[in-house]
Amino acid sequence: MRYSLNFQSPHDIIDFVKIVNEFDYDVDLISGKKIVDAKSIVGALAISKAGELDVIAHAEECSDFLKQIRPYLKQDQMS
Repeated sequence: MRYSLNFQSPHDIIDFVKIVNEFDYDVDLISGKKIVDAKSIVGALAISKAGELDVIAHAEECSDFLKQIRPYLKQDQMS
């Protein structure tokens, strides 16, 4: 599933990448046609300068991941 993100500062992005790296599955950041590995600080910082930013976790079950990234979700997207 795809979720919209909202980072307030570069520190938010660095903290987000640290969270992503705690999980074994692949996670991507997407902005328009650009896709980067969310486990890469350089990639995440670069793509964050684009407008809209979404995250996709490539896992069947990712509720723990979503709980941890909740502060960075654009709005409460967890149901």
